[in-house]
Amino acid sequence: MQDRGLDAVSAPQVVEELSSKHVLTTEWVDGVRLDKSNKSDAARLCGVALNAYLTMLLDTGTLHCDPHPGNLLRTPEGRLCILDFGMTTSVRTDLQYYLLDYIAHLTTEDFSQIPNDLVNLGFVPEGQEQAIRRSGVVEVLTFTLRQLAKGGGAKKTQQRMIDELKAKYGNISRDEMRKRLRETINSDSSRVGVADVGRKMEELEQKTPNLFQIPVWMAYILRAFSVLEGIGLQA
Repeated sequence: MQDRGLDAVSAPQVVEELSSKHVLTTEWVDGVRLDKSNKSDAARLCGVALNAYLTMLLDTGTLHCDPHPGNLLRTPEGRLCILDFGMTTSVRTDLQYYLLDYIAHLTTEDFSQIPNDLVNLGFVPEGQEQAIRRSGVVEVLTFTLRQLAKGGGAKKTQQRMIDELKAKYGNISRDEMRKRLRETINSDSSRVGVADVGRKMEELEQKTPNLFQIPVWMAYILRAFSVLEGIGLQA
């Protein structure tokens, strides 16, 4: 991480002579769980952790797969220490580029390319691009992720949802909006967070199991970001 300019992130040194294929032994690290810390920089360290996980996902290609609160420490020096790299997964270089393409297409609202992106990322089986277009999954996922990315708090998110629905469908009732969006998002939802995105993906997987699935790497990312979002909201 230091090579990537993230000096505020560290991990325990591995004790090679006490480690094996089945056991990972590391040095002891003093610190307080990030979710239990009463220091004023806890929220900032959540941001540091998000940058660290994005760096793992999009740069190093080695993703920490056990991101529960007990594995995130604030050290006495005010740095973030990520514990327990005993479970990791590799992110292929081509997958990293596909993810960047997907983000770019969402940002530029080039929705025609998103079905292909979902295939490349492992959400949709190859050859099902047309089926996924007809299913409404693209609209659901795009709408949810755009609201998450824009942020702004509960009231702003709620009003933004209502404005976008009215702009798209005109001055119609909320029931009609939900019907047209195939029950994508409840208009009275107070906020869209990482956990909401995860639940929406699980709903899509349950409703269209032959068309949509959550890749393993995305499950770990959603878990990590959901944990960090929860800590950040408490800080």
